[in-house]
Amino acid sequence: MIQAPHFSKDQALALKGVGILLIVLHNFFHNLSPTIGENEFSFSIQSSSNFYQTLQFHPAEFFRAVFAYFGHYGVQIFVFFSAYGLTRKYIKRPLVYSEFIKRRIFKIYFSFLICLGVYIGLGLLKTYLISDSKVLYWDSLLWKALLVSNFIPGQALMPVGPWWFLPFIFQFYLIYPFFLKLFQKFGAPFLFATFVLFTCLEWFFNPVLIDYHLNLNYMVFGHASVIGLGVYLGSQENIKIPVICVVLSLLLFALASVNHFAWIISDLTFTVLILTFSLWIFKTRLQLSILIALLVFLGDLSFHLFMVNGFLRTPFHLIAEAYNLWWVDNLTALASLLFSTLFALGLSRFDKKLRVVFGL
Repeated sequence: MIQAPHFSKDQALALKGVGILLIVLHNFFHNLSPTIGENEFSFSIQSSSNFYQTLQFHPAEFFRAVFAYFGHYGVQIFVFFSAYGLTRKYIKRPLVYSEFIKRRIFKIYFSFLICLGVYIGLGLLKTYLISDSKVLYWDSLLWKALLVSNFIPGQALMPVGPWWFLPFIFQFYLIYPFFLKLFQKFGAPFLFATFVLFTCLEWFFNPVLIDYHLNLNYMVFGHASVIGLGVYLGSQENIKIPVICVVLSLLLFALASVNHFAWIISDLTFTVLILTFSLWIFKTRLQLSILIALLVFLGDLSFHLFMVNGFLRTPFHLIAEAYNLWWVDNLTALASLLFSTLFALGLSRFDKKLRVVFGL
């Protein structure tokens, strides 16, 4: 049994820093030519084959291949801590639904609207400079602002791919109070039943939805297992992860590249593995203070960095595509990360000032 105290604020931020690094680098690398592909929202054995062939025949592409193929799992860190953090807060105190939803809207939706305004402003500027290029898709922006894009065929990844997460997280906030209440009433059996139900739902019905350009993994239903893990660990006196669960997670995650069922639960197995590894790092107190401080900084900035990296990468992406060399890919990815981080930092400070002005 692996036991540890609950994550401190800085430890949670450091893990979110890991998550946002995985996401940002994945977003940059995943559609560079030659495309490797990733098993993020659906399973494809061809993507797995492309990944292993790239490592075998083009070892210099290791950095790009790993982040392109695995980087999307960084999202699960944020899914886990959303459930874990709220459970730590509300497991022993009353949760008033209306106040809970209002707090979430003020915390995230206001920041989202600011980022949306920046995106529109930059899009209008680009449209003015490049008159024959369509940049702004107003219908997609509307569906995203209304937080319903994940239910509309073909709109989940529009107009900026990473923004699929915004409707998802609000879906999570809407159901979380009911999820927590059912857990408090029925305990771990409720979480297990939820896991089985939504795993079966994805196995049987997601292929049908994909034919109609919809996907359970764009929605809260596709992440129920990680949410359940967050609720369960957040409710305990301390964190306990059985060794057998770690071993099974390692085996199943290794199989996820070649087996559809193992892939369906790979979000859960990845989360168990990253939590176990991080607990070991924090427990051994390795001398990684500078690295941890950087990850805490990125974790604290993660929302704004997540929102802007998808559309700020374009100039760097064009340079990488023009040269199509592994070292140019890596340098432009790091340059894009740095630029997006500085932009997100400025946007974050602007966000805080606006909140003061509006009394939020």
